[in-house]
Amino acid sequence: MAQINVTGTVIDPDGAAVPGVDVLLLTSDAKAPMAQSPTDTLGRFHFPSVPAGDYQLEVPASPGFNLYRMLVHLKPGVHASLQIHLTLAQVVQDVTVASEPGSVSLDADANRDQMSADANMLEKVPVFDQNYIATLTPFLDQTGVATSGVSVIVDGIEMKGTGVSASAIAEAHINKDPYSAETNRPGKGRIEIITKPGTPQLHGTLNFTFRDSVMDAKNYFAETKPFEQKRIYEGSITGPLNHKTTFLLSGSRQEDNLASIIHAVAPTGPVTANVPTPLHDTEFAVRVSRDLSSVHRASLQYNVSNTITRNQGVGGLVLSSAGVNAQTREDDVIFNDRIIISPTLINQLQLFFEKDYDPTRSVSPAQKIVVDGSFTGGGAQANFLQTENNLKINDIVSWSHRHHYLKFGINIPNLSRRAWEDESNSAGTFNFGSISNYELGTPYSFTQQAGVGRTVFWMNELGAFIQDQIQVRSNLQVSLGLRYDWQTYFKSVHDFAPRISMAYKMPDRKTVLRMGSGIFYDRSGAQPMGDLKRYNGVILRSLTLLNPSYPTPYAADVALNSFPTNLVQLEPGGRLPYVINFSAGAERQIVKGLTLSATYRGTVGIALFRSRDVNAPLPPLYAVRPNASLGVVRQIESEGRQLGNAIDLTIEGNAGRWFSGLAQYTFSRTNNNTGGVIWFPANQYTLEGEYGRADFDQRHRFNLLGTFNENHWLNLGVAVKLYSGMPYTETAGVDQFNTGLLNARPAGINRNTLETAGNKELDLRWNRDIPLPYKRGDISSVFSFAVDAFNIMNTTNYTSYVGNVQSSFFEQPTASLPARRLQLSARFKF
Repeated sequence: MAQINVTGTVIDPDGAAVPGVDVLLLTSDAKAPMAQSPTDTLGRFHFPSVPAGDYQLEVPASPGFNLYRMLVHLKPGVHASLQIHLTLAQVVQDVTVASEPGSVSLDADANRDQMSADANMLEKVPVFDQNYIATLTPFLDQTGVATSGVSVIVDGIEMKGTGVSASAIAEAHINKDPYSAETNRPGKGRIEIITKPGTPQLHGTLNFTFRDSVMDAKNYFAETKPFEQKRIYEGSITGPLNHKTTFLLSGSRQEDNLASIIHAVAPTGPVTANVPTPLHDTEFAVRVSRDLSSVHRASLQYNVSNTITRNQGVGGLVLSSAGVNAQTREDDVIFNDRIIISPTLINQLQLFFEKDYDPTRSVSPAQKIVVDGSFTGGGAQANFLQTENNLKINDIVSWSHRHHYLKFGINIPNLSRRAWEDESNSAGTFNFGSISNYELGTPYSFTQQAGVGRTVFWMNELGAFIQDQIQVRSNLQVSLGLRYDWQTYFKSVHDFAPRISMAYKMPDRKTVLRMGSGIFYDRSGAQPMGDLKRYNGVILRSLTLLNPSYPTPYAADVALNSFPTNLVQLEPGGRLPYVINFSAGAERQIVKGLTLSATYRGTVGIALFRSRDVNAPLPPLYAVRPNASLGVVRQIESEGRQLGNAIDLTIEGNAGRWFSGLAQYTFSRTNNNTGGVIWFPANQYTLEGEYGRADFDQRHRFNLLGTFNENHWLNLGVAVKLYSGMPYTETAGVDQFNTGLLNARPAGINRNTLETAGNKELDLRWNRDIPLPYKRGDISSVFSFAVDAFNIMNTTNYTSYVGNVQSSFFEQPTASLPARRLQLSARFKF
């Protein structure tokens, strides 16, 4: 039976959104509830995957509003978009039908330059290993990603992952309200996920996914195809505990027997091998939600995930002995409290407690050997234990009045105590510039560290915001916002970030013009804070010896603390970097259900992070350090700059049954003079030659994700990725500045002047739904099976290019993305 996506908004007589009310979907005789969806802070509700037929829509009476009911007829293949006008008590009710799906809207979070996918779409397109985040990631823009990584927001809370398993996800968005003051990242730097709510009837989904290397093509760099097999058991169940309480259970078990391909060169010649890299992951989540009253709802959720990996980091130039075994355990408790103070005023409180335990152990305890551009062997020297106890707090007030929708509150993504026990590099690492240097036994540096190794530090990040969405006229909307961000180690009282966006609908009602601008402050993440805390010459003493003897860098009776120690320090006045984003674009409904948007985006990065050795040997001889009692003094600085320009062309919507989804082409150019917080310039005393293409710069990107001929037996889910090459740097293979970094370039060569090959990938999915006779209400159970083909054209997409001119792999790749893989899956929904 055709499944229909029902969405809509609930508004009051003044046209303001009504958040926090329940919208019920009932059978046509109103005797059996089918589904329930509370409206969000913008008054929106959502019923995914509803069979065609007649239903009754109901909004129970709430303080100040009458009971609302209407009959709804859902036609096969036509997604319904409704607008509900609640009436004040004692006033006649009114109902209007919203514009059809695919029309343009003034709302900031309804821009057509966003990637938006509901559960129905995600079930129909090719998704590798049920990893929805990885499927959506290609639509992000690296200029919007913070130093701490991509921002993943789940039900309004910033998290490391989704928290729930795949079938419990209702919607996912990228670039939703690009200039929202509620978050610290721009729209293309964050993924927003909404999970499924509890339902008044028992419903669920059970999935099984299977892959085996017997069905796959051989990787380009593998001499023989390794054995690989993947099994995923996943599902979610939701339903009532009583008439006021619902629950959600979700869980998954992944058994991933993978292999990595080594493609390196040693003194004896080429080294090619297949190394097993198994990964086992278990996740579970349970949520209980209760209506304490008609205006007060609370929920409590517990998540746990445990991932165990072996031989990670192996592949390409990294030999099997240099791998690591790791575990990642995370336990979360989430409390959510929503109270409707009045029909136009709502308060949402969220408390999130997270506990992490992440040990990493080297496969071999041997000294590490790095021959740049040839191989990495010995041991990984990566023994490390990280633990984290973190509290997150969100408290947001939403108030609508006439033409204003005001939101303000606090976001505290981190109040965390972190303990690191660092035993890495305790046996030391030899670094060689080339194979010939390795054969001669002449490393350019030896590094080692020792000491207590345990450090405890607090990582606190605070944010506050206010935003007003103003309906100036029926065809003009303006959003004004102001945000403040603060974090430990990079403190500032001046980090205010104003945001503004405007949308104007043309008289033809089919075209919307948008523009906006805003400031976004970076977040450093934990790594720079941990480095500043550990490498103070006391907790850890780290040494760097230049041109040491091999294999014994110093006499056995010499104590490590007799050498000058390395330090990490913060630049005086060091601060958080920020970017200024600005954009202008037009959206046009080209046919019913389908829109085309064209958007120009610009970004200016100011005070970007970089590192610099402020105790590097002095020019012109580069032989003597300014302070002989110290070694490398890595100073974290906010001195980088960046300039980027991009044009997005996006087709999005539903063109009948023939196509549903999104296609986006981006033409862009981004230049900067830094590669991030752990990046060093070649010459520590000048940035000459450093400004050039950003490490992530790609001129052309095309992404398509959608379905063709959906709900027909001859259907096809499609994902297409077409990218031009990315830059990398040519290096001399000689430590000519005596820094121990080996990042010096040949004379006259600037940073990032070489370019990798492009990327081409076509993924396909075919699925078949088989209705089963069992029904709950008007919803039939369905059994589905599907076949996915990833990289079906078996294109070799190269990675890990070598820029060292001394290497036999110079300008060549040493690894590639996987070859063609087939995936089988089965699903039971009830």
